[in-house]
Amino acid sequence: MTESINKKPKKYLLKKQRKLAVDIFSYIVLTLGSFAMIAPFVWMLSTALKIDQFHIYSGKLFDQLYFSNFVKVFKTIPLLEGFKNSLIVAIPSIVIGTFVSGMAAYAFAKIKFKYKNSLFLLMLGVTMIPFPVIMIPQYYIFTRLNWIGTLLPLIIPKLFGNIMMIFFLRQYLQNIPDALIESAKIDGANHFQIFLTIILPLMGPALAAQMIMWFMGIWNDYLAPYMFSSKTPTLPVVIASLVSFTDTRTETHLNMAASILSMIPVLVVYAIFQKRIIDSVILSGMKE
Repeated sequence: MTESINKKPKKYLLKKQRKLAVDIFSYIVLTLGSFAMIAPFVWMLSTALKIDQFHIYSGKLFDQLYFSNFVKVFKTIPLLEGFKNSLIVAIPSIVIGTFVSGMAAYAFAKIKFKYKNSLFLLMLGVTMIPFPVIMIPQYYIFTRLNWIGTLLPLIIPKLFGNIMMIFFLRQYLQNIPDALIESAKIDGANHFQIFLTIILPLMGPALAAQMIMWFMGIWNDYLAPYMFSSKTPTLPVVIASLVSFTDTRTETHLNMAASILSMIPVLVVYAIFQKRIIDSVILSGMKE
């Protein structure tokens, strides 16, 4: 009897030691991974503060601090115009496109209609078509509409929603009990009222996460703006044009300075919606 009692503390202690060893190993791996992820950004900032591109590989990170590079890049390329055009594309696309995507996700998740699953699979199949396959037909269509050289080809298609956002929001909405919607119907609410007053607030975590991902994709997109809107360039196209605006054609330090400036809106959006995600997860948990 006493032997069995003595074995229990030993097993508990051994289990605790194993858990501690696993935790220590996990922290070490995560710390090394964090340094691996941060290292390129540190080098990027160091390069942006060099006096010229010939001092980039000197072996010293922050031996020089030429903050004037951030001012010089505005004088070298039309960076403000790129910021303005990117915001013109991103803001209406995110606001209207996210709302439309949410409504579509609600329809696919909670409304019964004919051929619903077939339409959903067909919509997902469209995502498997790479952009280079459809960019020439799109260019032809936009040319007939006289949209080439404007921002309309980058804005109008996005107003109809994002397929991947619809997919993830639909998966999220399937965890919301149908009884909640049925009770709202009994009270006389239609589907649009249910979506606005009940579903939209509950989609906070998924909606915020998907908006961040979509904003990053729109903000960093280069190929479509370069093809369709070269006369009104967005930020990535303006930064890429830095090569042709400089004399040496290798002004890497200015390129890094412009890239750091372009990251600021993305970081701001992420900081805003990160709190929203945490708050929504805490406040809107529901179970059947």
